[in-house]
Amino acid sequence: MPQPNVLFVFPDQHRGEWLGSRVDNPGVRTPNLDALAARGTAFTNALTPSPLCSPARACLAHGRRYDAQPVKHNQHDVDVSLPNLYRAMRDASYDVLGCGKFDLLKGAMDWGLDGQHGDALRRLGFTGGIDSAGKHDCLIAANRGLPEPYAHFLSEAGLFELHARDFAERHPPIRCYTNITPSPLPDDAYCDNWIGARALDLLKAVPAGKPWFMQINFAGPHEPLDVTEAMLHLYDHVDFPLPVNNHRIEPDSHQAMRRNYAAMIENIDAWVGKLVAAVAARGEQDNTLIVYASDHGDELGDNDQWHKCLPTHGSIHVPLIIAGPGVHAGHVTTPVDLVDLHATLVDLTGAERVAAGAGSGESLSHALRGGELGWAARSSGLGGWRTWFDGRYKYVHNHHGGLTARDVVPASFDTSVNAPALLFDLG
Repeated sequence: MPQPNVLFVFPDQHRGEWLGSRVDNPGVRTPNLDALAARGTAFTNALTPSPLCSPARACLAHGRRYDAQPVKHNQHDVDVSLPNLYRAMRDASYDVLGCGKFDLLKGAMDWGLDGQHGDALRRLGFTGGIDSAGKHDCLIAANRGLPEPYAHFLSEAGLFELHARDFAERHPPIRCYTNITPSPLPDDAYCDNWIGARALDLLKAVPAGKPWFMQINFAGPHEPLDVTEAMLHLYDHVDFPLPVNNHRIEPDSHQAMRRNYAAMIENIDAWVGKLVAAVAARGEQDNTLIVYASDHGDELGDNDQWHKCLPTHGSIHVPLIIAGPGVHAGHVTTPVDLVDLHATLVDLTGAERVAAGAGSGESLSHALRGGELGWAARSSGLGGWRTWFDGRYKYVHNHHGGLTARDVVPASFDTSVNAPALLFDLG
């Protein structure tokens, strides 16, 4: 079998159970992802190795879990000199392409108008594509006079000031959720639609006859909940389960927020359909692995918490679906993580393994052929806490319920037996 192409869709902050194919789906519609899950393998207990953008994406890139790689928070950039997935793919003769918010080099905020970070994107291993800032960083960079591709696109279209005024009304920490008014941007200028269009352009330009790897990093469904006018009413008649143990916001407001969150996911799902169709139009559907995952989830108001960063399942549970040539149709309940996904992509493409030993992942290829995985649990961690999950029981070390996302990131991990500890039965 020739080296397979890889289409990897990797949005930001997609909570794990918000998929139409899951039995615990709260009500979101994802027909294209459901179709992938039906013909591929869905990992129902997939975790992020760290529930924050840059650490999670660095763990995936380096193939190492949180404590075995250097990116500990969003102000750390990956070290382009270290071995990583993308350079391994390039060295295995792949065209390595990407677009959207990579969040591998966000600390320096040096995207440039071309999204290349000078020569850093090339040094990471990418042969083409464009890295853009996330929703908030786009505005932060502009306020500092730093060039960035999406802000430049909006400026060229005469839309940047309109977008900036809108986001000024969605300032963190809570208005980025509670402000559910639609974005004033037209649909084709909305960030995820701009990213999706860039992905289609990249795919059209890929030369035939050479294997390619493409990672599409949608900015949604990360807050703020800035859906377009066309997306606003997609879930008008859907009542979602309310957050667990939230006492600060009225139920109607929670429904409105969750409807916007679902609309962003449905919009990304529509782009998945367009991308799969574009692969088919190239005649490459029989030799293309399609992967869908996310860097972390979202608390969405559970226990009066928002954003991510916590050891709760809202933060650490992510979707993971793999479909394509030779992939068994089924569900896997054994916990896996994004570091295992790194090992899987290296394994299936014939790239040289860049991580081994303690802190590295294991290939999921045996499960993709219908076999069982040979481990029981996976871990996640950030700042001061670590957690281990075996599919039913979850142990959390050095964390107590009163801590917020802002508390945990700068904290140090206490390995002592006297540190706070929690055990949950999620069966």
